[in-house]
Amino acid sequence: MTLRTLPITDQLSWLSAHPQQATAACPRLPSGYDVYLKLLPPLGIDPSVPIAAYSFATRTSADLKARAAFWDTHHIQRGQPDPTRLQPITYREVSAQLGLAYEATLDSAAIRRHYGEWPPHLGSSAALEEAFIRQLVHLLGPQQSAYLYGSADEGNGVWDAEGFRQDWLAQGHVADLVTVYQQQGQLPTYCFARDHSWCLYQGEVEWLALGCASVLAHAFLAEGTLEAFRLGA
Repeated sequence: MTLRTLPITDQLSWLSAHPQQATAACPRLPSGYDVYLKLLPPLGIDPSVPIAAYSFATRTSADLKARAAFWDTHHIQRGQPDPTRLQPITYREVSAQLGLAYEATLDSAAIRRHYGEWPPHLGSSAALEEAFIRQLVHLLGPQQSAYLYGSADEGNGVWDAEGFRQDWLAQGHVADLVTVYQQQGQLPTYCFARDHSWCLYQGEVEWLALGCASVLAHAFLAEGTLEAFRLGA
């Protein structure tokens, strides 16, 4: 696939054409879609990390030394497990382990709240994330024409020659989401169909929001390898 970079003129005006959000639970998507979905990103677990033996205490120097020793022993870096040691795990499995409701409020923030901070046995990797993006591409239609937009304000911009982050816009196909991830290490802020029949958003939230027709929403909800919840129902 070939992305064509475009100057930003009025291609994005429809995103903010409606002063009200589609639903309070679904940020930054325009109104009018049949269904709004919350798509949970991939999650991995290092089963060798004995999380039951881990202390989240950080009040004393002894607490911090114990944490550092645990991280060193179990290959934890900056609170994250070694990506090469991760095995896929579902949010359904994690929610059952933690006694959390498996519903639309479940996400990484809910897991963080449960522990008080992010647990060092859970994380993600480039391999898990690319596999997830390829699933999105398959369901959205790899050959479908799409626009991809990265917002510097939301951390999805590109660096210019002077070292400043800039917004960017490109036209291509849904399959180009894989290329963008491989090049930038993240998804664009928005990806939407040329005819606006669906719109995918990932900016300042830790999950993806999709506005689309009922038929496409059903395909996402029926896909056993993805975890999705209806929003605003």
